[in-house]
Amino acid sequence: MPDPLAQREHIPVRVYPHSSQANVAVAGQIADLIRQRAADGRNCVLGLATGSTPVGVYDELVRLHREENCRLRT
Repeated sequence: MPDPLAQREHIPVRVYPHSSQANVAVAGQIADLIRQRAADGRNCVLGLATGSTPVGVYDELVRLHREENCRLRT
């Protein structure tokens, strides 16, 4: 008999060769969500983790924000 939990849970998984690539991908998804919600006139509420694991994602989000602000000013 198949495991009932295995039938319900389908969590997409992506594997990246290096954590920096994963950081860029995750930050990109978060940034896209924020932009989409802003374009729709909606708020975007994020629950962000603490600790050292997500620091690379947060660094990438800061980089994207700064890069986007520079493009808007020119």
